[in-house]
Amino acid sequence: MIVAGCDEPGVERLIEVKRFGLFETELSNGQEYDDPYRDTILNVTFTGPTGEQIKYWGFFDGGTEWKIRFRPEVVGKWQYTARFSDGQEDVTGTFTCMPSEEAHAPVRVNRRNPIWFERGDAPLPVRALHIGDRFFAANWPDENRILFLDWAKAQGYNTLSIASHLLNRDEESRGRGWETPRLWPLNASEFRKMELILDTLNDRGFVVFPFAGFFGKHGHYPTDPSEQDLYIRYALARIGHYPNLLYNVAGPEPDMKQYIYLTVPQVAELGGLIRKYDIYNHPISVHNRTGNDPHKDSEWSSFVTLQGPKTVDRGELNRGLLRNLNPGKPLFAQETLWSNNSVHIRRIGHDYTDADIRKNAYVIKMSGAGLCFADNNGNSSSGFSGSMDLDERNQPRHDIVRKVWDFFDTVPWVDMRPRQDLVSSGYCLAKPGEYYLVYLENPSPVSVNLEPGTYSVEWINAANTQDRHSTGTIEDGNSIIPPSRAEDWILFLTKTNPQ
Repeated sequence: MIVAGCDEPGVERLIEVKRFGLFETELSNGQEYDDPYRDTILNVTFTGPTGEQIKYWGFFDGGTEWKIRFRPEVVGKWQYTARFSDGQEDVTGTFTCMPSEEAHAPVRVNRRNPIWFERGDAPLPVRALHIGDRFFAANWPDENRILFLDWAKAQGYNTLSIASHLLNRDEESRGRGWETPRLWPLNASEFRKMELILDTLNDRGFVVFPFAGFFGKHGHYPTDPSEQDLYIRYALARIGHYPNLLYNVAGPEPDMKQYIYLTVPQVAELGGLIRKYDIYNHPISVHNRTGNDPHKDSEWSSFVTLQGPKTVDRGELNRGLLRNLNPGKPLFAQETLWSNNSVHIRRIGHDYTDADIRKNAYVIKMSGAGLCFADNNGNSSSGFSGSMDLDERNQPRHDIVRKVWDFFDTVPWVDMRPRQDLVSSGYCLAKPGEYYLVYLENPSPVSVNLEPGTYSVEWINAANTQDRHSTGTIEDGNSIIPPSRAEDWILFLTKTNPQ
């Protein structure tokens, strides 16, 4: 006997769901299964207002309960038909998708300029912070989690890279000891624990990058292909509707030479499988080891995730990022500027100075990348990033990064792309013929190859972006001289009579 939750026989309920919100319904299935995760499949067909059909599936949620979840994106009346693969009676129903400005739109590749992200119709300036393994842990008090999220929101962060998510990194000084949800072997109650916290993050508008991904290093995950298929389908049935999730196949560093737990072809195969089953087209990537992304041009990936370059040589940083910038994909500089991280310190010989933090943050954005910052004291699970204890934060460092991000909100960065070929020095974002933004880490003259026209000239003190100076107009971009009293400057050229 299959019964749709709360339905009265012969009575059609009026169910309204916000656009990009969650439609969810329960089915009670009294059939006895030895293994309900494997013995039957709950297939669902959704029919939209214009007749389009989307095939998806529901999931077992414990006892005799099954659920269907769906995120509608087209306003109007929807119908659904649910059918168990063992031949039981169909269940049908309807709901109405209502216009809404309140529900959070999904994160997507920017349609206007695909090197960036967007949410709904608005560009998404990635302001990311990496945090440690305890965030999803039941043995980390809820009140501490809420205090941290209050601070992160007030600080301007909109994206969190979260360790031991989706899988626990069962490793000393990492995930071991933290009671994070154990998603494999499949366990509905463990997924419910994770979803409670994902709901909180979604309600607060945070974008989430799962640092460990679906197949996390030292985590418990399936290795048999049929079990991998089952795991991905079940996970997506439960969490696919979240509009704030970025997808990460595996991490960290699945193909790191010292410890290869997934090869490049294996990552590609799993990435393709996730892409195949993801009806919502979430942005998807993989947490690569330091160096170039072997999946940069692959069909399954939709954004590039980089470790590094870890350096205070801004030219090297810029070149390394640009080597991995696919013109049709966003670039996420995930483990590239982590303050007081032992791995970085070994590479650069010392911790980043405050000036390094500021200059690297500018160069990362000028290279067309979204920045993920971290406030460490050792490895990626130590210091404030690991504890999330507000008393341990290096607040001035967070403020430095925020000021860089706040500056970019004052210029049309989403219309621009990196154009190093247009400048004699410094780092350039441009929409040729309209805008040219040049960051100079030293106050030296710069020549800019301009499209014909007249351009207003504004100099901005990179350390104090309230300090701005307009110096008239130019038609020739040769040898533009910055003021001399600051360490680093931003030049902003704007065409005065754009067509």
